[in-house]
Amino acid sequence: MRKAFFWSGSVLLGLGLTVVIASLVMTYMGVNASYNFGDPAKFQFVLVPFWQIGLGVAAIGGLCLAASRSLG
Repeated sequence: MRKAFFWSGSVLLGLGLTVVIASLVMTYMGVNASYNFGDPAKFQFVLVPFWQIGLGVAAIGGLCLAASRSLG
């Protein structure tokens, strides 16, 4: 179980940091990068910036890494 938490934490942390860096690069280029969690058919727009999504994924990866350390 420890190895599974370690590998999944490493992958999620790397993926989250990659999304944050990509969001910073797109912001530098003038692109507003966000994802719509709303329903466009009902004109509900809940736009969440990519850096917030990446930060959430990286936080989950960090928690998995912390859990892998506490198990062993």
